[in-house]
Amino acid sequence: MRTSRKVALIVVAVAVVAATAAFVLICRRGGAQSATRDKKPYLVQKNAAASAVKYLQDASASDAKTKKKGRGVPGRLAAADEDGIFRDSDGKPYGPEDQKILAAAAAAIEKDDLELARSLAEKALASDNSELRLAVVDALGWFGEDAMAELTPFLSDRDSEVAEAAVSHWKDALQEIEEDGMKAGVVEMSLKALADKDLLEDVADELIGIDELAAIQVIANVIEVGSDSAVAAVKEVYDNITGEKWSGVDAAEEWLQENYTSDDDDE
Repeated sequence: MRTSRKVALIVVAVAVVAATAAFVLICRRGGAQSATRDKKPYLVQKNAAASAVKYLQDASASDAKTKKKGRGVPGRLAAADEDGIFRDSDGKPYGPEDQKILAAAAAAIEKDDLELARSLAEKALASDNSELRLAVVDALGWFGEDAMAELTPFLSDRDSEVAEAAVSHWKDALQEIEEDGMKAGVVEMSLKALADKDLLEDVADELIGIDELAAIQVIANVIEVGSDSAVAAVKEVYDNITGEKWSGVDAAEEWLQENYTSDDDDE
């Protein structure tokens, strides 16, 4: 009788231990799954509440009017002769409309007038005068990050000197931007506007070393709508950042969930 009771107690004890172990295992699995389910998505393609990328047009008006004193007047800046007339290298005066734009480009720098410089961009892009486009590029470059949106189309200028000047100003301005989200937005905007393969690769490389979430969000955004060359450039950068080949948004989101630590996670 006692033996039967002992056996019964042992069976019950084993059952309890087994049930407890199973319960703990289920809780652990469930907890892990729950934690994964409760983890907020990072990428907007996976329904993140907000993008980590910010854009220049989102900057406040006060930020956009920041003065850029102390840059020094660009050495290439077109200057009028003593009679106030702008002339080409052969001494021939430019036409009346070009005279106005060249004078305005010089005045934008002299007076630190950001809006004046911005107003010249569209006119310069339509001009066949490369000296005029160069003068406007230098005027825009004077204002750094505040004129990057207007400067971007000149990165692909048909004249190599103008394009090189624009790239130089663009890179200098990018270094002024302290916030990675805003820097990522500038890079994204440029990647969507450029056509030159080498330049696309150079611009895409600017994503390396900034906040990984912002960088990967730009990569996902460009892959959705970018040119073939832009997509190839950002996929190469994704490989550099993650050590993995791009295989889709799901995989990118999974990589972020496993490797990225946000400020919210630290709290």
